[in-house]
Amino acid sequence: MEPFLIRDPVYDYIAIERPIIRDLLACPEIQRLRRIRQLGFSLVTYPGAEHSRFTHSLGVYHLMTEAVTHLKNGGLGFDRLEEEAAIAAALLHDIGHG
Repeated sequence: MEPFLIRDPVYDYIAIERPIIRDLLACPEIQRLRRIRQLGFSLVTYPGAEHSRFTHSLGVYHLMTEAVTHLKNGGLGFDRLEEEAAIAAALLHDIGHG
């Protein structure tokens, strides 16, 4: 499966390669994070502060994929289920914000 690329203002392109992550991104619970501001009312003072919980969660997902890759390359053993659980947890960590 070819990776799905999402352009991010901080990390440039984020590759979504895992089917479970693609499925999670399609969920309305994740998509609603696009409407929730990460920085609250900072937008009033700093008009460029357009960071949503969705883009923040994508960034955390990206950093977790890099961390898991680094740990695996360093010899720490992850099975596939543990790896996907850690990466999915990173993506979902803000799902409860209202």
